[in-house]
Amino acid sequence: MTAATEAQIPKAVESPYAAPLDQALVVFSRPRRRQASNVTYRIVNHAGRCLAVLEDGWQMGATMWPGRHMVMVVTGTAPPTIQLMELKLSAGKTYVVNLRSRVHMKSPVRIQIVRRADQPLETFPPAVLKLAPVDPDLRRCTEWVSWKRSKIETRAEQVKRKWDEAGDEYREALTVRRNDGWTATEVPAP
Repeated sequence: MTAATEAQIPKAVESPYAAPLDQALVVFSRPRRRQASNVTYRIVNHAGRCLAVLEDGWQMGATMWPGRHMVMVVTGTAPPTIQLMELKLSAGKTYVVNLRSRVHMKSPVRIQIVRRADQPLETFPPAVLKLAPVDPDLRRCTEWVSWKRSKIETRAEQVKRKWDEAGDEYREALTVRRNDGWTATEVPAP
């Protein structure tokens, strides 16, 4: 009996950026920037649920089911600014999206998809490993989105029309493709 109670199950050492086998992981990264105003970025799915909240210098991973998703980057409060991004995800892969602030622009966030093919030797970007992941209360963010729902929906409809009318080049720049991700074995531990 003592052998069973003393037996230790070895823990698998995993990177916080390795995707589960049946889901995809999207790492939203906001590099630190010195600026006077501090605007929160909220990454929200079509159902109004927050996937990530980013303050200056934060990074957060969101697990999502494989397939096609449209997400909104919501900034500001009165009225909120909405930008769209499309995610085409595969199970077991980690994707990286950098979000940078832009001042005095209609689109206050520069969305940059980190594509595997653009990285040296297709390696996982080392800049992601330098920022520690954060774990904010997404429930508060989802409550905020629910409270601002009427303003967000109105803006989202306008932005969706712009998305539909835009050219392929515009949409492609804001779309994560299935082959842009890294498998769990290719993601090093920080």
